[in-house]
Amino acid sequence: MGAPDIAATSRLVGASIGPGSLTWKYAGDLRNMLFLGRTGILQNMHPAVGAALQDHSNFFRDPWDRLIRSLPQIQGMIYDADNEAQAARVRDYHRPLKGTDSRGERYHALDPDVYWWTHATFVELTIALNEHFGIPLTEAEKDQLIAEGLTWWRMYGLSDRVLVANYAEFEEYWNRTIDEVLEANITTDFALRLGSVRIPAMPGIPEPVWSVIWRPVMAFNVWLANALMPERAREILNLRWTAVDQRLFGIFASAVRAVWPLLPDRLRYAPRAYAGVRRVRAG
Repeated sequence: MGAPDIAATSRLVGASIGPGSLTWKYAGDLRNMLFLGRTGILQNMHPAVGAALQDHSNFFRDPWDRLIRSLPQIQGMIYDADNEAQAARVRDYHRPLKGTDSRGERYHALDPDVYWWTHATFVELTIALNEHFGIPLTEAEKDQLIAEGLTWWRMYGLSDRVLVANYAEFEEYWNRTIDEVLEANITTDFALRLGSVRIPAMPGIPEPVWSVIWRPVMAFNVWLANALMPERAREILNLRWTAVDQRLFGIFASAVRAVWPLLPDRLRYAPRAYAGVRRVRAG
């Protein structure tokens, strides 16, 4: 790879992801948990990510394990006092992950084109969260979020060549990637069958309880992933979505929007995020 194009990257101005930012406000929001299936499937639709899960993880034995390891670690990049060091730890977890994907192409998890896609799903998540379960972001807020996403990305120390300058460019990248790169594969097929495939209990739920509730819980999670999926991704995955499904989802989303503002912060933030919020408030 040659030297970076300084003229092309000089317009890529980041923004703070600390207190007061959109990233700080939403990255630890527990409503993100409603998107676990959707975000995971979108990431796994990338050939390199899907292959890495097959080659280097226990995803098929215990899908929860990836979530337990990944989400709090990523939240630590925003909310921990040593967030810069945490970013390096998250990056370095991915150094050994390499192999050959479903298209016969060599992959490495830290290839910027691969890693940027997974990062982009977290940036876009804030937009989708507010679109479905909050107040939709304005165009100015979307541009701010993309600028914050650049700062967040640069904490990894990876190349700027994949970055975008604003939301319009991000949206173009997002749609092009779904159209031209993403695929249905073994990992996405497995995730979409979790309503009928027995997996270990969700963290914190005793196995005897899980043995009773797993089927409806997982069926709901698969349905919710379908509800939140971008339409083009839904087509690639050959998912069916009806007018009745849409009405039911509308009722569910309205209930979340009504209840959420009534909850205290300790119930609205994930534990690692809430610890950071409290630390800053006390500081």
